[in-house]
Amino acid sequence: MNPTLAFTLLAHRPQEIPRVAQWWCDEWGLPSRHSSFAEYVHELQALVPGTLPLHLLADQAGCVVGVATLKVKIDHPMIPGQSHWLSGVYVDPAWRGRGAASSLCSEILEAAKSLLVEHVYLQTEHLDGGLYARLGWTPLGRHHEADGVEQVVMVKDLSRAARAGGDGAT
Repeated sequence: MNPTLAFTLLAHRPQEIPRVAQWWCDEWGLPSRHSSFAEYVHELQALVPGTLPLHLLADQAGCVVGVATLKVKIDHPMIPGQSHWLSGVYVDPAWRGRGAASSLCSEILEAAKSLLVEHVYLQTEHLDGGLYARLGWTPLGRHHEADGVEQVVMVKDLSRAARAGGDGAT
């Protein structure tokens, strides 16, 4: 079921930037901070490897089949201060149902752990948590985006105590 995937940073495969930008725009629309698709592509072309946001590609035999992002948000309405977020999880429709999204999420969490991130958040329109609930993410509550879309915010605890199976108490 789960294909053997390789993972690489989008910054290392700049030729894939237009495809990834198109996937995201087709799925969620052009980000409001941009006035054109070309401007969005230009922003992605300015990525610096080793810094956030980190856009991770899933590759099957030389073909990019999906992408996911680890980024920093400042002062989300439910999470004050600086926090790390999983976002932009997208798998090409021809590759859905084969474990690529789960693998991308796992790889992003490994990247977060390597950066010593203790909590990663996400928000999804699937109010039951969908894939993320099945992957063990914990719902924190519901939130309405500026466009009125209701979403559930979830967290994955990557702290040392969580990895050890403890509750964090000393």
